[in-house]
Amino acid sequence: MRAQIASKLGKLRTLDELAEEMPSPRRGNGWDPSRIVDTVVVVVPQPLDRLARKAIKPGILQRIADLFRPASAMSKLAGSPTIVYFPLWHLKGYHECFYLREANYTIRVDKDVVAVEVDGETRDLMIEEQENENVPDTLRRTLKRFSRLFMGERRYFSLKDVTELAVRYERAEMYVTSDGREANALDEALPSRGKTKRIFAMTDLNVEGTTSRIAASRETKETVVRRLQDKLVKMPEESKQILSNTFHIEELTQYYVPFVDFPVARGGRLDQVIITGASAETPDSKIVASVKHELGL
Repeated sequence: MRAQIASKLGKLRTLDELAEEMPSPRRGNGWDPSRIVDTVVVVVPQPLDRLARKAIKPGILQRIADLFRPASAMSKLAGSPTIVYFPLWHLKGYHECFYLREANYTIRVDKDVVAVEVDGETRDLMIEEQENENVPDTLRRTLKRFSRLFMGERRYFSLKDVTELAVRYERAEMYVTSDGREANALDEALPSRGKTKRIFAMTDLNVEGTTSRIAASRETKETVVRRLQDKLVKMPEESKQILSNTFHIEELTQYYVPFVDFPVARGGRLDQVIITGASAETPDSKIVASVKHELGL
């Protein structure tokens, strides 16, 4: 867009002519999420046997209790695990707006300047020292053109009703979790960053020996794009005319973050043990509750 405007300005005489030459101002794929090509990535779970060993491993009290139990009552898997994938979105984009606005200029001149001509018209020179609210308008009007020309004060003249070509430009990126939380970096959004792999079909999420399911999400591709738009797109408050209004998504990646539920029998009791697939760690209580909710536990 910058190159296009520069090219047109080189051929045209005025900014008004530039405005007439510009096509529809709205540009970029951000206005229509269906035009955005997104990438789908899975955070690869660690080997299932390692995750299972972590799930079965009892805590200190359980280990002490196991010393007094028969082998048949010790901790063991009581069924097939279930992987629950939670969606996570990463977006990166920019907003650029070229527009015309009206302005007034105050132009200071050197002390030795006694007259200024702009576009064939002699401009009134005002004495800078007298520019304050306490000077009456009648006196201000007398300080024009050739008054006190040979004194040493700094002078200025005004250009009114000037048309400016201005630009606003902002970049941003964000991560949005399935429950609507925002983060500034992937390490903040993921429980533990692990190996990732691009996938091209939802069947690529399946892991042999498990049941896979995708957690419900309050966010969609459309809603996360709108959230970035609300954060990034700030139109100028004062403008004469919008020449171009570009909202473009450079990157949109949807991650699937795995959590694995293992049914574990311990001392005649069945527990549902939730493990973070990427790190083999126990997630926080909020995530555990979310996984159990997805499984109806």
